[in-house]
Amino acid sequence: MPVPMRWTVILRDLADTARPIRPEDCHGLLNRWWPQSPEEHTSAKRWAMNGWPSPLGDRLHHWTLTWLDDADPPPLSPEELVGEPQRVGDHLLVPLSVTRTFDLTYARMLTEPRGVSPVRSAEVRSRTPVVMTTRDASGERIPHIWPNPRRLFGAVHRSGGGIVGGSGAVGAVARFAPPVLAESWLDVVFDGLAQVRRAPLPGEDVRLAEHHHAERRTVLGWHGGLRLDLAGGERRHTDAFAALLELLELTGVGKYTAQGFGSVRVDTVTSGRSPAEVPAQSRRRSPRRVPRRTPHRVGETRGRAVAETEEFGGTLFD
Repeated sequence: MPVPMRWTVILRDLADTARPIRPEDCHGLLNRWWPQSPEEHTSAKRWAMNGWPSPLGDRLHHWTLTWLDDADPPPLSPEELVGEPQRVGDHLLVPLSVTRTFDLTYARMLTEPRGVSPVRSAEVRSRTPVVMTTRDASGERIPHIWPNPRRLFGAVHRSGGGIVGGSGAVGAVARFAPPVLAESWLDVVFDGLAQVRRAPLPGEDVRLAEHHHAERRTVLGWHGGLRLDLAGGERRHTDAFAALLELLELTGVGKYTAQGFGSVRVDTVTSGRSPAEVPAQSRRRSPRRVPRRTPHRVGETRGRAVAETEEFGGTLFD
């Protein structure tokens, strides 16, 4: 059975009136579909919920789900639920159709050669708020609202020289791909993809986003688009970069991907020249210096938001 698996589900809502669908409602449904043992309940999920059921009109909704585990198939396939109402909060959603939209194994993604033209650039756009956090010295979680490449691609957690877990695109490979393939592939990533650079997308600036969550809580994240460029490396590095971009859409970005946050669309960019060969645009200088205004931080009373502006110069691993 190909893994990872992705499904596109079309659902019909039977409820006449109901509260809006909430992330925790969807998360509860998938916990019933794909339960984990009590000792694993707080660990990273084997699935990514790529956004939430989005209205299409006439009570129809569109939803995309991904199963990531390479060793264990999902205990329940969404295809088995066509015609059976599923409770999501106050809603009764009936799956009308379920379409498999991704069917490559990790082995094929990590080892098969890519096309004739190597992938060196991609445009990444958020489809839902993306939540990224780190812990400060006191252990408090701090939201980050500026996506550097390291956080976009996730993290691999090691202990005693071995991989013990991970998150995001590289974490999916570390946790779920065949170990004999994962180790060597992650070595290529570590060796060559430190040359990934971030650039803005005109008119699609990254901006702070607030999402109203359960119990009057607000989740801070970001919305927007950016461009990723691989400035150097050999063909094996461009192939690994292409696989990472593929995984980026499948796994999502940041925290709470099991609750639908962090869904992104990735469009590869074909160009005859590498980014290093494209001449940089000259900066226009203002006739006088204008002091930069400190950006207003939405939700400052609820938590600190960190906007990082440094250039990325490290590896893709945390």
